Amino acid sequence: MRGETKEYSGVVSVWFGVSKSFEDFEEFVDIEYTEDGDSINSEFGTKFEFGYYDEDNIEICFYEEPKNNIDDILHDFSYSEVIIPNMKELVNGDNLAYWINSVIALYDFQYDEAKSGDETENIKIKYICTVPYK
Repeated sequence: MRGETKEYSGVVSVWFGVSKSFEDFEEFVDIEYTEDGDSINSEFGTKFEFGYYDEDNIEICFYEEPKNNIDDILHDFSYSEVIIPNMKELVNGDNLAYWINSVIALYDFQYDEAKSGDETENIKIKYICTVPYK
């Protein structure tokens, strides 16, 4: 089913992007709650058509200075020693052909590519891949 994403142990789905500010980026991924405690899907979950995700499974990073080197981009992420070589294999090298300042890593999450990217006034983000991290 398109837009449906399943929890899948041992993989991480990764998005790269460019955001005008950390605040804009953080707002994009934040899940809010009603007074009753029900979650309201983040803009990220809504735009990429999967809705809810476990907040314990997400890591984000915003860089003041844009980067294009995979090692530099993913160095501070959990399981980077496994994720980096897997990403390099997929992008065919150490560097991206473009520069980014925003990264989303969603662990134990298999994105089905319902949508490859999204762009608003403040953020442009693109799904890159899902790779094993264990």
